Amino acid sequence: MITIQNQHLIVDISENGAEVQSIRRADTGHEYLWQGDAKYWGGRSPILFPAVGGLWNGTFRYRGKEYAMPKHGFAKKRLWEALPATDDAGTCATFRLLTTEDDLAVFPFRCEVLITYSLDGWALNTDFSVRNLGDDEAYFQIGGHPAFTFPHFSEDRAVSGYLRLHTADGEVPTVVRAGEQGCTGPERFAVPMEADGLVPVCVETFANEALIFDELQVDAVELLDAKRHPMVRVESDAPVWLFWQPQGLHSPFVCAEPWYGLCDPQGFDGQLHERPYINRVEAHGVCSGLLWRAEFL
Repeated sequence: MITIQNQHLIVDISENGAEVQSIRRADTGHEYLWQGDAKYWGGRSPILFPAVGGLWNGTFRYRGKEYAMPKHGFAKKRLWEALPATDDAGTCATFRLLTTEDDLAVFPFRCEVLITYSLDGWALNTDFSVRNLGDDEAYFQIGGHPAFTFPHFSEDRAVSGYLRLHTADGEVPTVVRAGEQGCTGPERFAVPMEADGLVPVCVETFANEALIFDELQVDAVELLDAKRHPMVRVESDAPVWLFWQPQGLHSPFVCAEPWYGLCDPQGFDGQLHERPYINRVEAHGVCSGLLWRAEFL
């Protein structure tokens, strides 16, 4: 376990999956991150790579060959290398994953993936960098999956908390839904939003599993507790956002998931470079960006 901290926050990160395990206040010890109760969901904040979401029939096609890829890829189950600290303050940590010879059977690209966590006041930044180590182009998707705990959760209260969505153009967004094989259908649906513009986090909101916002509709979200008090603001440059709770289960957390990618449309039979929001990296090139930034309010 690697720990970074400043005067406000203490963050623990596991080398297993480069996954954040805890984000807590330095003064009170208050925990912001979901702690992985298997009754609801055992994860905390996995890194999704080199795929996000489901692939139709669990496969993709590249240059005449078919590859099997598990949902959300394989990086979340791998041991990452914690690189030596680059700052004396202990506020930053970087983890590296190198694809292996065995990986080439399911992902035909040699890559170096870096995830860097850094503290900035009351905020935790999560940045990614994917370096193509090969002599030809490479394609990938990457996503964050952090889960934040709602205080004041009660089994007797139907609503766990609320989402306040921030959109670039101020338009009311719409969602697509994942159905068969976890892949998206063609229909678009209204967001289950209250009159004040807040989205209630409850069983009914997630009756169709995740809320999926594509087309750069959302650039940030504020999570509010059941009393409508702001808890955390999450930002990203990702073109796709998902919000998720276990379907049909009143839960004390919600996942805010910025994705540089999207699951396949149902029936998709195209090539890898045609997958939704796929990222291309030229030979020996680098693709990098902000995966997510969480500012605790």
